[in-house]
Amino acid sequence: MKRVFWLLLLVSVSVHAVTNIWIRTGEAYGIEPRLLYAISKVESDVRPFIVSVNYQKLTKPQEQKLYSMLKSRNISYKIYSKVVEIDSKNSVEAKGVVDFLDQNNYPSFDIGLMQINNMHKDMLATMKIPLSALLNENINLSVAAGILWECYKKHRSNDKAINAYNGAVIGNTYYTKVAAELRKLLLAHENSSKRLFYRII
Repeated sequence: MKRVFWLLLLVSVSVHAVTNIWIRTGEAYGIEPRLLYAISKVESDVRPFIVSVNYQKLTKPQEQKLYSMLKSRNISYKIYSKVVEIDSKNSVEAKGVVDFLDQNNYPSFDIGLMQINNMHKDMLATMKIPLSALLNENINLSVAAGILWECYKKHRSNDKAINAYNGAVIGNTYYTKVAAELRKLLLAHENSSKRLFYRII
């Protein structure tokens, strides 16, 4: 039986606003493709090689070793209130970052398009997926859709499931951010459809 992921803003119009990767994965998991895109927009701004490290969980030596590695490899990064966002130029550079973090037992870091946390390493290992494989857009999106679907099965609520994907159900504004991005996509689709209609007339 086909699974259906009911959304606050679920619509039955076509999904021309998203590319095949989103449609294919959405159909496979019964999740609105634009929801997946909205999450990736919030998580990584749709950048597949982003790796974010939670520096609040780092020891001082780990923090120093991380910055030293990034500077030695000339990899750009930004420091935010809770994370260091590492913006690799390509997949080879990003793989080096992921391997460094994994081999040195960094406690919490998020990988790729949908920012999948390394806490899922054991689960991924059962599927023979190494952490660095999450830098592949298709693998990352498929894994993320599976995690999101499990969140929905557990919580049976859109806002709770989407917040759970981000790691905390209560006291989390993540759902609001994702919903805002989803509204932008739906509005953009609506406006482009109107423009096409007017051109035809």
